[in-house]
Amino acid sequence: MKYWVHFLLFGWLLPLAETAALAASAAGPAAPTNAPSFTPLPNACKSEVAKFEETIGFIRQHQGNAAAAALKEKLLPAQTEAELLATQGYCGLANYLREKKLNR
Repeated sequence: MKYWVHFLLFGWLLPLAETAALAASAAGPAAPTNAPSFTPLPNACKSEVAKFEETIGFIRQHQGNAAAAALKEKLLPAQTEAELLATQGYCGLANYLREKKLNR
């Protein structure tokens, strides 16, 4: 008897929950959440630079700001980064990362 009651409850509640979910999605976009979402960058050069920055972010998260800053300065000095971005843009920076084999 107990299982029959569960079947009846879920048999009626599940379609109602699906209908409510469809109605909510049809009403419009949901409110933004605080959860970060990954959106791929359309530009290939920007995505290569973003991968490098994600790696530095991983170091920052697990080793701290000082370790991440020291590693980034050793691999890609701030002056070089600024010059490349100003003169050649993201593709110049991506080429530098490839030359130094920092894009893996």
